[in-house]
Amino acid sequence: MEESKQIPEENNLTDSSSEIKKVNSKEENVKAFTEFLENASNQEIEKEKVKSDLEGDNPDPVTKDNPLFKRVLNDGFDGITSNPNYKMLALLIILLINLSLFFVIGNIGKAFLRNAGIM
Repeated sequence: MEESKQIPEENNLTDSSSEIKKVNSKEENVKAFTEFLENASNQEIEKEKVKSDLEGDNPDPVTKDNPLFKRVLNDGFDGITSNPNYKMLALLIILLINLSLFFVIGNIGKAFLRNAGIM
């Protein structure tokens, strides 16, 4: 009887060790797969960098191949820069000029109407 009790325990030990080996092999497979994915993504990034360098992407928007219309589309109507802070400053200056012109023309029109006797 005592021997029969020991045999299942030994079987359980071998079963648990085989399960541990399976879990370890799965973890190793996962690590290998993640390393493979990282290497593949790094290679794709390097290929894209080399491709862009070969194509000669020119960050300078003022070239012969870049007409005025495309520059306006890329850089905006003010054409100062692609920095949003400077664009906002330029737009504020343009709005102030428009507002002042509105008041000047309005005052001229009001003076004209007074002189004409309409107002």
